[in-house]
Amino acid sequence: MSEQKKKLKKKQKKKLRQIFLRTVVVTLIILSVIIGAFVFVYNKFLYNGDGGLISLEKEPDPINKTLAVFGVDEDGYRTDVIFVVNYNSETGKSRVISIPRDTKVDWSEEQQAKMEEIKGYSVSVSKINEMTSYVGMEHINEFTIPEIEELLDIQIDNYVIITIDAFKQIVDAIGGVEVDVPVLDGNGLHYDDNSQDLHIHLDPGLQLLDGEAAEGLVRFRKGYAEGDVGRIKTQQLFLEAFAKKITSPQIITKIPNIIKTVFDTVSTDIKLSEISGYLPYLKSLSTDKLTFNIIPGEGQYIGSKSYFIVDEAAMPAFLEEVFNDNTEASEEVVIDKSVSIEVLNSTTVGGAASRARDALEAEGYSVGEIGNYGNAVLDTTMIYTKDESLARQFLSYYPNATIEVEPTLQYDIRIILGNKDVTQ
Repeated sequence: MSEQKKKLKKKQKKKLRQIFLRTVVVTLIILSVIIGAFVFVYNKFLYNGDGGLISLEKEPDPINKTLAVFGVDEDGYRTDVIFVVNYNSETGKSRVISIPRDTKVDWSEEQQAKMEEIKGYSVSVSKINEMTSYVGMEHINEFTIPEIEELLDIQIDNYVIITIDAFKQIVDAIGGVEVDVPVLDGNGLHYDDNSQDLHIHLDPGLQLLDGEAAEGLVRFRKGYAEGDVGRIKTQQLFLEAFAKKITSPQIITKIPNIIKTVFDTVSTDIKLSEISGYLPYLKSLSTDKLTFNIIPGEGQYIGSKSYFIVDEAAMPAFLEEVFNDNTEASEEVVIDKSVSIEVLNSTTVGGAASRARDALEAEGYSVGEIGNYGNAVLDTTMIYTKDESLARQFLSYYPNATIEVEPTLQYDIRIILGNKDVTQ
């Protein structure tokens, strides 16, 4: 990769972090409320009377779903936050792809004709966030979503449209969130921005925050010694408190009000009957397998208007990198306990080969021969094999091992033990 491309990628990642910190946190909080409410309704969690919950959920079927999430402006016309979330239950991977609001869109003849039919006039070029302002949010499935599908070469299964007012109302619907507001410069969090009509005044200490106060907490950004890191920690503090509230047994009595608020304030094409299909995977979601990405391109002025111009040449490699599932977990692992095995000790631990034989035979394998590997001492285990797919089954026993193919072996598998995979 050239130095110029590296710098561009670094700049894109920095921009992504900024977009994420400004907008995505509030959106994810709202989605958490939606999911949390339906966890109780559809999975039928029961309060056992001792402060715990009894789960009746069944083993789910695999899913690979893609969701488009839109955060709209205060007027409700423009999709100023656009990101796509893909989750694959078989790999456990979650990908978030951010699409800049200023992304330049060349309207197709079909789109122009459709707009002419809806509005009596049409446009040929716009920013992607402006499409709904021209045709109306009710036509997002006919304009913005197909544009995203073509851009990313994927199919969008569902969409969610969220406003900041929805966030505040949902926090109020659950009865507020108790948060220990941090101390900043010996005081709480105080900030006024008349241009945004944003006024944050939170004293430090443990307190119950309503929707308006919670908005101020997650949006506050001025004065942290650690910069954005400090802001992230405060947001995580809120999310932890929020999760504790939404999963508490006491929330059960508020479910009808939560669901009503969600359906009154959040627009989505996800059917009530489909929600339960998403829920069983909540427990397997991991931030270790969550990635954030931004489509390649750069900002440019065309005339007096600024656009984000997509780098079409870089898109195929970008999509391959984002959606590539070629991991060790996806490689074929053949469990065949009839393979012939030889185990040799190349460690400083006496009797390691015989103990390894006993452990493998306890698992149902048959070890034909054990011994010492000359006078050599290896740090990591080597697994020689005639067939690599047969050798991968032993990585669960020797996770530090290296596999090498050797067609002329007497046995199907030769395991040469290294120090990292044995104990004294």
